[in-house]
Amino acid sequence: MISCVRRVPEEVKKLVDAGGSLLVKGMAGSGKTSFVLSLLEEFSGGTPVYVSTRLSRDAFFKFFPWAEKVLGEEDFIDARAPIIPPREGRLPLKYASAPEFVESVYFKLKDSAGPRIAVLDSLDALKFTLNISYDDIQLEKLLLEMGEATSSSMVFVSETDGHIPLDYVVDGVVTLRWKLAGNFLLREISIEKIRGERIAFPVSCFTLRGGTFTLIKPHSYELGEKTGPPPVRKIGRKVPTNIDELDEELGGGLGRGEVTMVETGFGVGTSYRWIVIPLVLNAVMQGCPAVFIPSAGFTRLDVENSFKPFLRDEATLRRHIHIVQFAGSREEGVHVLDGTNAFDDAEKILGIASQASKELSSKDIVIFVGTDVLEHIYGSDEAVKMLSRIIASSRANGYTLILTVKSGQMRKEALSNMADVHLKLERINNVTMLQGVNPPTRIYALTVDESEGYFKTRLIPIE
Repeated sequence: MISCVRRVPEEVKKLVDAGGSLLVKGMAGSGKTSFVLSLLEEFSGGTPVYVSTRLSRDAFFKFFPWAEKVLGEEDFIDARAPIIPPREGRLPLKYASAPEFVESVYFKLKDSAGPRIAVLDSLDALKFTLNISYDDIQLEKLLLEMGEATSSSMVFVSETDGHIPLDYVVDGVVTLRWKLAGNFLLREISIEKIRGERIAFPVSCFTLRGGTFTLIKPHSYELGEKTGPPPVRKIGRKVPTNIDELDEELGGGLGRGEVTMVETGFGVGTSYRWIVIPLVLNAVMQGCPAVFIPSAGFTRLDVENSFKPFLRDEATLRRHIHIVQFAGSREEGVHVLDGTNAFDDAEKILGIASQASKELSSKDIVIFVGTDVLEHIYGSDEAVKMLSRIIASSRANGYTLILTVKSGQMRKEALSNMADVHLKLERINNVTMLQGVNPPTRIYALTVDESEGYFKTRLIPIE
């Protein structure tokens, strides 16, 4: 499945809007502060209060400048209890014990307009300052009682990603984590508990792009009959993919005569089409033909339906989109091979490409090959020989060649060695993610939308 984005999980927003308590856990750098700020931004009306036990107001807004639109002058409470008092500006909250701290926060909340949401960031720093054992949750219980007394939703931030006693007391628990995939980050949020609520997706990916928390959720997308094509990006020294983020990573697009391998992991299915369609459509709209050998699970009709919304004239579709298959009847734009001789069939495929190029007077052509189908028809060794011939001709003629390869295919490494560009698609937390193997890139979430009035594939960087 591809992805869509929203600021915070719907279940968490619903819990907080209803006045429930929440524990946000995660190690340093996991994105806890960005998450709770996004939660405050989505809070339905009322007053947000942010109690900081780690940063002064000036330091806080230096690191999170966009938070000023969420937190007003009176909404940020400096509760660091510093040894040296500041020379100027707002004085920190004064307290020497847990009851004093709760009382001070209580009066801040009591005088605010409701409903209210109060964030304590972080619980660990506060308990350290007050010399309270981590397993002693009397302070947390006092704060929860205060929340009830002031009709405030209490949000606790903790510097751990393991189980703690507070897990069993609050209404909801989320944990933020990060891990490395090669040299690049992958971020995940786990919804471990929402009292009385079904959790649709317990684990999701997110990004901190621009310093803000953005959730990446699974989403299904299908082209509509009235879907508009994206603006054309002119073919020059490079052949654009017409995906902004990918073209930037590739220095403008795919090089003429280069081979691009798109590796698909388990569960990705045919999501690779959202990478292929923009590139092919951009070329076709400039008068270039495309030849498809569809991969398993992506039929001739699927190929045709991928371009019909944009090429609504049937004759134009047939002239520009040529489909090679190994069964069925021949008709305009559809070519049937018997699959008995790999080398002969390679020559036939190249002949189809050459003839299509001549008919449209185009020097550019895109060839798409589902290598799993060739491996099934000819066997892995013969399929590699066949592809070697197609690759050699494509390089010589400056064709754009795209190979889709499934992670479990026998000769994946051999095909990878032939490719100039190697992109890998994996399904992570029910979302299709893209990462460049060659050239190496960060991880991106694949999404498709029509927010600008036309079909557009976008890559959301995981930062």
